[in-house]
Amino acid sequence: MKLLYHFFSCLFLLTGYNLWGQHTSFTKEIKVIDSLIRYDHFEKALLKTKVLYNNLEKADNEKYKTELLELQFREAVIYDENENSSVEPLKILLKIIDEAEKENLHSLCCRIYLMIALAYEKSNHLELTDKYLNKAFSKYKVHNLKELYSTYCIRRSSYYRIINKLDSLNYFALQAEKYATRFNNERDLLDAYLLIGAYASKSKDYQKSLEYGLRILKYKKQQNQYHEIMFQYNNVSFKYLKMQNYTEALKYNDSAYIFQKKFNSQNEEYLPQIRYQIYEGLGNTDSAYYYFKQYHDNLQLLLAHEEKLKIKRIEKQYESDKNEATIKDKDRQMILIASLLAVIILASILLLGKNKQINHRNRIINQQLGELTKLLEQKQVLLSELQHRVKNNLQHVISILEIQKESADFNNIDELIRGNQNRIHSMALLHKKLNLTDNVKDIDLKKYITELSEVVIESYDNHKKKINININCEIQKISIEKALPIGLILVELISNSIKHAFKKRSIGIINIELTKTHNANKIYYSDNGDGFDFNKTTDKGLGLEITKGLIDQIDGTIEAKTDRGFELIIYFK
Repeated sequence: MKLLYHFFSCLFLLTGYNLWGQHTSFTKEIKVIDSLIRYDHFEKALLKTKVLYNNLEKADNEKYKTELLELQFREAVIYDENENSSVEPLKILLKIIDEAEKENLHSLCCRIYLMIALAYEKSNHLELTDKYLNKAFSKYKVHNLKELYSTYCIRRSSYYRIINKLDSLNYFALQAEKYATRFNNERDLLDAYLLIGAYASKSKDYQKSLEYGLRILKYKKQQNQYHEIMFQYNNVSFKYLKMQNYTEALKYNDSAYIFQKKFNSQNEEYLPQIRYQIYEGLGNTDSAYYYFKQYHDNLQLLLAHEEKLKIKRIEKQYESDKNEATIKDKDRQMILIASLLAVIILASILLLGKNKQINHRNRIINQQLGELTKLLEQKQVLLSELQHRVKNNLQHVISILEIQKESADFNNIDELIRGNQNRIHSMALLHKKLNLTDNVKDIDLKKYITELSEVVIESYDNHKKKINININCEIQKISIEKALPIGLILVELISNSIKHAFKKRSIGIINIELTKTHNANKIYYSDNGDGFDFNKTTDKGLGLEITKGLIDQIDGTIEAKTDRGFELIIYFK
C-alpha cells in the first residue's frame, strides 16, 4: 500500500500543476496536508507538501507566492512535529518571515511568530520566546485575528508553565479553552486541557485535574489515537489514586491493561507501578506485592536490555578496533590516513559554513533585540514625561485650592475646598502608583485604597474623635479606568461619615470591603454612625451627586441599608 502511494505521488509530480488544478483546489490540498499532520502521518504530509510546492514553483513563482509561503510554513510544522530538534523548523521560519511581512500576510506572520516562539521555548531561550510571543500578540491585536488567539494563549500559558507562574499559566489556558471552543480548534482545545490539568495537579486540585484528564481520554478515543489511549487510562487512574479513590483508580488501571493487551501497546512496564500502589491503598497486600514485584522485574528487564545494548556496542567497537589494528600494509595505512584527512577537511568546511550561518542568524537576532530595546527606552521616556506632567498639573490645582481655603471666611467654603482637595489627592495618588517597572494599566487596589483612606482622615485633622477604618480587599489588581471612580466614591463616603455620622460618638468605625461574587465585583461600605437613607435623602449636596454619578460611571447598582448605622453595597462588573 505504501509503495502504491509513492507511485501515485510521483505520477502526480510528473503531470504538473495544470492537471492538479483540474481536480482540486489549493485550499483542499492544504486541508489534506493539515489532516495528515494532525494524525501524525508526517512522511505522507512532507511528500505531498514538496510535490505541491514544486508544481506551484514551476507554474509561476511570483503568482503563487502566498501559496508557496504557506507550504513552507507547513514544512516547518512537519519538521517540528516529527523531530526533537528545533533547528530545522527555525531555519525555515526565519527565512520566510520577512517575505510574509513584505506580502502583508498578517495571519501567516502571526502563525510564524508563534512557531518561532515554540522553537525557542524548546531550546530554553525564554527571552526570545517572550519576544516573539509579543510580536504574535501585536499582529493579533492590530489585525483582529481572533481565530489565532487560542494558539497564542496556548504558547503564552506554556511559557508561564516553564517560568513557574502558575496563575498566569491557568489564566491563559482558560482563555485558550474559551477561544478554541468558539472557533472549533480541536488541537488548541486539547492543549488547553493538558495545561489546565497541569495547573490543577500543581495546585493539588486533583478533582479538576481528573475532569480534564477524562476530557483528554474522551478526545483520544473519539480520534482513535490508539497509541495514546492506554497512557490516558493510566493517567486518569493515577489521578484517582492521588484522590485516594482506589476503586475508580483500579477500574481505569484495568482498562489500561485491557487496552494494552488488545492493541499490543508498548511501554506496558509502567502499568504495574500504579497498580501496586492502588492495591496498597485498598489494603490488599498480596496483590500489592505481586504487582510491585512485576514492576520491579519489568524495570530490571528494561535495565538489563539497556545493559545488553551497551555491551553490544562495546563489543562492536572492540571488534572494529581489533580489525583496524591488524592492518599492517603500508598502502592501506596511507589510504586510511588520507581518508581521515579528507573527513577532517570536509568536517572543517561544514563547520565553517555552519558557523557562518549561526553568525548571520545571531546578527539578525541582535539587530531585532536592539530595535526592541530602543522601542522600550522610548516608551519609558514617554511614560515618565506623562507622569511628570500629570503630577505637576494636579499639584498646581491643589495649591490654588489651598489659597482659596485660606482666603475663605466661612465654613461652607472651607468644607468645599477640603472635599475638592481630597478628590484631587485621590487622582494624584492613583498616578503615583504607576511605576515604569509595573504594568501601567493595572493598580494594586488594596494599597491604593488604604493610602487614600489615610489621606482623607488626615485632611480633617479631628483629634477629638478617634476614627478607625477596617479595610478588606480581595481584588488584587484592577484597571486604572475602574480604580479612579472607585477611589473617588470612597473619598465621598469617608468624608460624609467623618462630617455627619459620628456627631454623637467619640469613636467612629468605618468598614470597607471589596470582594468578588459569582457575577460581579462588590463594594461594601458601612459606619456605626447615626445613619441615613441613601436612596430617599433629599440632600442635594455636591458630594452625594458626585457619588451617584461615579456609581453610574462604573455601571454600578446599589443596595442601601439603615438598620445599623449606614450601610451601602455597590455591585459593578
